[in-house]
Amino acid sequence: MITFERTGKRFGDLDAVKDFSITIKDGEILGLLGPNGAGKTTLMLMMGTVYRPTSGTITVNGFDVVKQPNEVRRLIGIAFQDPRVDGILSGFEVLNWHLKMTTTFDKDERRRRVEDVLKALDLWEARKKRTWLMSGGMKKKVEDAKILVQRPSIAVFDEPTAFLDVPSRLLVWKMIRQLRDEGSTVIVATNMMDEAERLSERVAIVNKGKLVASETPEQLKGTVKGGEVLELTLNDGSEFRPDMLTKFPEVHDVKKQDNRILVFLNSGTLLLPKIVDTLSTQGFKIESVKLKEVSLEDVFLTYTGQRLE
Repeated sequence: MITFERTGKRFGDLDAVKDFSITIKDGEILGLLGPNGAGKTTLMLMMGTVYRPTSGTITVNGFDVVKQPNEVRRLIGIAFQDPRVDGILSGFEVLNWHLKMTTTFDKDERRRRVEDVLKALDLWEARKKRTWLMSGGMKKKVEDAKILVQRPSIAVFDEPTAFLDVPSRLLVWKMIRQLRDEGSTVIVATNMMDEAERLSERVAIVNKGKLVASETPEQLKGTVKGGEVLELTLNDGSEFRPDMLTKFPEVHDVKKQDNRILVFLNSGTLLLPKIVDTLSTQGFKIESVKLKEVSLEDVFLTYTGQRLE
């Protein structure tokens, strides 16, 4: 179990993490969802003993990251957002060296693990290729593979599918789930909505260094009143006011972003003609209309007031 208790990290005048508290259960996949600069990487580097918390505490399986850093390091493996590989080494050599440094496996076990993972990631044919000659996607898969071969008690992935195409993303997600099934606790930092929703058993929304909400994806979507979202695009939304639509009892909230209007409501199909008529009467030209169920993106917007780009 991993516990952050009122944890903070300050760099000069910047509070990168503020009063952050969460408990991560053994054997779960937790998604840290937030924009770049939200504090996700700082949180993981504090847990991994790279950064020292300015305030509060972090314990990993009962070990304090400040007082017992060596014990914590033995439990954790981190795949970084930007691949950290020696360009002179081949993909096989990078992974074999990583296992030498982090495990006590003999040569045969190291080779077996590296071969299995490289084949699973479709990198076996390129195993002798020096990493400086690899594409960004190939380097990213080698970075992820470090943790997939190590299989630590606590596996941390920072943006694990950045630079990857769709088939490779699905493959990495599958292997992360297998890692969890084998007993690892997994933490995934991401700014991708679909990754957080499809991979995580629980999502922690992080914004400006603070924990905003933490539940399963379905529970988070259930916190948004209405259950439906009507998305309208106006030719010019400068004169739009939310109270034009909140007068309807079925409308729970209205968000405006430039010319795009999001209406959180019930009975959207029945209410849609009334909303269109109201806006048309006020002189607005509606360019597009879309009615949908609440998504994790809508949850993020509701809690933070912004979208993930």
